[in-house]
Amino acid sequence: MNCPECGAADNLCQARFDELMALEFSDPAYFGTVHNLTVATFMLQHSSKLTREGWLYERELLREFLVENKSPEFIRRQNKDLVDSGKRKFKITSKDGKPVINKTTWTKTILDVRAENAEVYCEDIKAWAKSALEEAEEINES
Repeated sequence: MNCPECGAADNLCQARFDELMALEFSDPAYFGTVHNLTVATFMLQHSSKLTREGWLYERELLREFLVENKSPEFIRRQNKDLVDSGKRKFKITSKDGKPVINKTTWTKTILDVRAENAEVYCEDIKAWAKSALEEAEEINES
């Protein structure tokens, strides 16, 4: 059975995400400049983990990283109060686990990311993120 949210074969997307998170946190060459892309892209493609506002926030984060070339450090400083749970005016995490978008098949999924070396990994993460952002930007915000 394919994932009902991203379309990944055999519903292996969560296991692959967990595997890649372990790789990123165990080897700095993999973590580097792509960790922020890995998480945001996976969340965009699995909207049941997010509220509508959370999904829009993740999409905007991805756009800022990829289009505006903002660094993770800059984004953290910029959004400090926006995402502070004591000050945030919206919820990020879904309570009901229902998808907030209707897209169920994406051109690229986390299963398209190769991890045989850090260079290939980073290139694949960037390609996956760019593809997901392009498709996410076509989704109606209403």
